[in-house]
Amino acid sequence: MTAQPRCLFSFRLVLLLLVFCSTAFSTCPEADQIHCFTNSRCTRIRYICDGDNDCGDNSDEESELCRHWRNNDCERNNAMCHRNGRSDCITISHYCEISSPPCNGTVDARICQMLRDEKLLPLSAVSMPTTPTSTTEAMQTEPTVQVQEEDVVKEIDARLDATLRHADCPQLFTRVGEQCVSIFYIGNVNWLEARAFCKAVGSDLFTLSRDGKNFATILQHLRLSQVTTDFWVGGRYVNETVGWSWVNDEPMVLGSPYWAVRHSESCQTRSFTSPVLNQTLQANDGECYNYVQAPRQPSTANCAALTFSHYFYVSDESCLTKKSPLCVLPSQGPKEAL
Repeated sequence: MTAQPRCLFSFRLVLLLLVFCSTAFSTCPEADQIHCFTNSRCTRIRYICDGDNDCGDNSDEESELCRHWRNNDCERNNAMCHRNGRSDCITISHYCEISSPPCNGTVDARICQMLRDEKLLPLSAVSMPTTPTSTTEAMQTEPTVQVQEEDVVKEIDARLDATLRHADCPQLFTRVGEQCVSIFYIGNVNWLEARAFCKAVGSDLFTLSRDGKNFATILQHLRLSQVTTDFWVGGRYVNETVGWSWVNDEPMVLGSPYWAVRHSESCQTRSFTSPVLNQTLQANDGECYNYVQAPRQPSTANCAALTFSHYFYVSDESCLTKKSPLCVLPSQGPKEAL
């Protein structure tokens, strides 16, 4: 089979999966509806902040959202749009859709992003895309390079080999060490949706082995494959009693060598247990350090991810942010080569 037919087959497969993801995870039955925060309900956008708990989880009446949703210029669900020398009250949905030129007004950009994502969220959890701030910056970050179509096909074909196919594994999986892994970098869903996708293709979210061997293997594979996507893995904070656990109920090892190092505004001392004295002592005479290699305390982001910004080391992230699923087949390993 030549490269181009394989690529075309893969494109069809990818399109089918994208249709599956969009219908399974993000589509409300009517255009003027939006998904509620913690359940599968949809509510009409015009019901947001009307004083009734239409979602059942109160996400349509959340206090911070409603402070920004309401304004003194127009009636509820409307906002003042200053554009082309005119000022009009229009619906917030319409306000967020106008782009050329956009409305000049006071609607919080996170509200518009939430409407585009079709999901009610606490405003603090809304993830804003990063875009160039000016035409000059865009020109600097996107140099004009002439790329031949056949070169693009070759690159995509190579990327698919490294992420979604391998002769030793079923469709949608590639071989990473001794495991069949689906590196579904074209998806963009929250943690629960990522796990649902993995389950739908006969797998589960990726977990790290106790000896750490598959962690080193997946790190190397992602870096060599030049993947720049953030991925959900199968770790989450369960509760205060259980703490952080993998989806296979194994406790997660926190700290070195798995967790990303981050800078903290406040410094902390570190301690260690002396095997000779059998006592816990402060390290380096109680020196205070600003770098942390552990989840946030108290826990405010309860799902584990491998993110490009952290060089694919584990970090604790808000479960509602959008990342790609990283799935692994059950531990019997890859199938025999055909």
